[in-house]
Amino acid sequence: MEKGPQPQFSIERLSAANIDEAAKMRMASWLDTYVNDELGITREWIETHSAEQMSDERRQRRLKKLSDPNCAGWVATDESGKVIGVTTPFIDNKGIQHIGSLYVDKNWHGRGIAGRLMQQVIDWFDPGKPIELGVATYNERAIAFYRKWGFELVPGSEKLFDDKIPEIKMIRPVK
Repeated sequence: MEKGPQPQFSIERLSAANIDEAAKMRMASWLDTYVNDELGITREWIETHSAEQMSDERRQRRLKKLSDPNCAGWVATDESGKVIGVTTPFIDNKGIQHIGSLYVDKNWHGRGIAGRLMQQVIDWFDPGKPIELGVATYNERAIAFYRKWGFELVPGSEKLFDDKIPEIKMIRPVK
């Protein structure tokens, strides 16, 4: 069976022109990723959280980060210019490098987008320092992806994100 052409995508900096679409794509990914009835993480809770994230105050905060040298962001866009992936790495006030977020539209999983976004992040960060991230304990797909990139689970680091989503820290040590 012959494979058709692979859909094309490109990576560009997060900007004022694409920041709203990136936020909407990230919130759609939350619905696809985090709903977990056993843990009480309902679709309604995520929709409420998303509405807060889309407030004008949060939007202004995101726009301000665009000019912060300790924050970065990239989006993946399809051939039509639609945002299909986003990552927002940052360096905190202690100098710790964080992934922040890395999401890909579920319709584009397995096509190399997350890997290209991760490479952008790694290239932006100081290679002489470790990189940290938090991942939902039940997001096995993401945990496997981060392991592929050299991240290791940190035992005993479990906490609740937004007092709701159980997450664990992963660190990519300096090689």
